[in-house]
Amino acid sequence: MPSVHIIGAGVAGHTLARELVRQNYTGTITISDAQGLPYDRPPLSKSLQVEPFAPVSWYQEHRINLIQEEITELPTPEAEDDYIVLATGTTPRQLQVPGAHFARTLHTAADAVALSQELDTGMFGQRVLIIGAGLVGAEFASTAKMLGAQVTLVSSSNAPLASIMGIDLAQQLHAEHAVHGIRTLTGAVTELGPNHAMVSGQRLEAEIIVAAIGVDPETALAERAGLRCDDGIIVDALQRCLGRKQILAIGDAARVEGQRRAVHWEAAMEDAAIAAATILGADAPAHTVPWFWSDRHEAHVESVGDFSAVDSVVKRYNRRGKIQVVFGLDAGGELVAASMIDGGLMAKAVKKLIAKGKTPPREQLEDPGVTARELGR
Repeated sequence: MPSVHIIGAGVAGHTLARELVRQNYTGTITISDAQGLPYDRPPLSKSLQVEPFAPVSWYQEHRINLIQEEITELPTPEAEDDYIVLATGTTPRQLQVPGAHFARTLHTAADAVALSQELDTGMFGQRVLIIGAGLVGAEFASTAKMLGAQVTLVSSSNAPLASIMGIDLAQQLHAEHAVHGIRTLTGAVTELGPNHAMVSGQRLEAEIIVAAIGVDPETALAERAGLRCDDGIIVDALQRCLGRKQILAIGDAARVEGQRRAVHWEAAMEDAAIAAATILGADAPAHTVPWFWSDRHEAHVESVGDFSAVDSVVKRYNRRGKIQVVFGLDAGGELVAASMIDGGLMAKAVKKLIAKGKTPPREQLEDPGVTARELGR
């Protein structure tokens, strides 16, 4: 009987299992992960909640072998229709300063549970220092503040995430932290202690220190197996590891040869759909226009497309004079990206426009009276 062994239980690994079930795969499916029951990662930093994709009964119902184990050596497919799938995700980057081990991370369910318990049981107003103001850092800062902590957010820039949402909206969003009572500092961390950090010569005291300075692809298992790795496990357009067609890699750990690595939730799901098609011998779906979201304070933020290709921007403002949407145009004036706050249908409309290669007139992009539905036409 054919088999698929999925190593890693994040969104990519779970989605692949779900797709195989949905498409009536007749072989055996195994998911191995040291953390056990697959869960969604975005809620960890947004709310410190652990949200499983499905109950244990779902895996039992569909005869999926769910094994809590750490795989240290890559299995070998035993038959021509067996597949091994690496969905190993990422590992958090570590600070490279004296005392770096005093910083916590927020990357796993265990991390979220521990931080939630400390914030719940600690004294009201305990000091939380967060190093890094990207997606995880900003989201956790908002959550910790809502749970009564005094929060300081340290960043190396006053426009974190500018590369994926444009500098204008990135600056505005970062400035909003202060409005919600979060202290922000721009500087470099040079040293950590059990309850303090040195930031550009300034000593900051804190009961909880969390480093959220980014992630790297988890490729250790692939490297030990001799698979080609370079900022991710290198795969072809069908998610097959180069030279090893029965070994696939998907999600944040994988990178299609010749392309940049995509590190976001929807891309991982699309990788899984492509891998399912490869395993089943079906036509693979194409990747869609990149899209991601973030929640912080009362704002829901979305970004569509590729801001690295942006040459100029068109900004749309709301009635309070705040940026609501940033449209990014390439050197030829074509719409290639957009970021927005509480965009509603705007993200979907922009996604369709980019996919079809259509760019509305500048005056329509600027006009808040032109709805997403009208813009999409």
